[in-house]
Amino acid sequence: MPIRFKALSYIYNKDMPYAHKALDSVDLDIREGIITAIIGETGSGKSTLVEHLNALLLPSEGSLEVLDYNIVAGQKQKFLKPLRKDVGLVFQFSEYQLFEETVIKDVAFGPMNFGLSQQDALKQAAAALKLVKIDESLFNVSPLELSGGQKRRVAIAGIIACDPRIIVLDEPTAGLDPKGAREIIDLFVSLNRQLSKTIIIVSHDNEMVYNYCDETVVLSHGKVVYHGPTMELFDDKKKLKEFDMLEPQIVSFRNELIEKGFKLSKDARTLKVIAREIAGQVKR
Repeated sequence: MPIRFKALSYIYNKDMPYAHKALDSVDLDIREGIITAIIGETGSGKSTLVEHLNALLLPSEGSLEVLDYNIVAGQKQKFLKPLRKDVGLVFQFSEYQLFEETVIKDVAFGPMNFGLSQQDALKQAAAALKLVKIDESLFNVSPLELSGGQKRRVAIAGIIACDPRIIVLDEPTAGLDPKGAREIIDLFVSLNRQLSKTIIIVSHDNEMVYNYCDETVVLSHGKVVYHGPTMELFDDKKKLKEFDMLEPQIVSFRNELIEKGFKLSKDARTLKVIAREIAGQVKR
């Protein structure tokens, strides 16, 4: 079943003089098994929205369905632990949350907290660390000895080790160099394509959203102003102007080539495909 927000609102400091409605009657269905981006200007409600997915925040009004869980405003929730196992949330700069004395103990903490034996938790932790390309020689060192990129990978491994059905990423590439950012995103694409994990990414990086995300949700002032295929959004100059968004570089490049007379198919969305189609026309 999809993730379904029904007239969901969230008010910070409710019933206080400085109350702020961060989400305003959001109706939204997010499909399972795909990669969905949540984008919008700073303060649009992106992080507030995704923090509802594993009940870090509870709705002030309305309701939310996630997998087999139903969260309704004003009702006491009794299933928070299984929900948080099924929905893994990777915070921005999640490496700052590492706290155990060794890398593998830190990654095993989540699975043990959800009921696995120490032996099974360590086994899952080791598998998750290998998946994020942390060398076995680092398993028993302190997380504090790692580089920033390695810490980010360890924090992500801690989520993967819990085997969630949905993985939510809040600015997962923030602060990483281009190579590290690409490797992190490639990892989550692999989890989606090979293991059918539902991936939800909060991001300001339009290039990454365009290249990797199947659908995109645009928030503005706590409301959903667009939800649909990512390609359709970035092909629509009127919408980009309305939402004050820049075209990804590859879209601008593609449009310039078309304006100069080249004929490009709808599949020409990457440099490799564009180069191949142009080469054929130049030869002729």
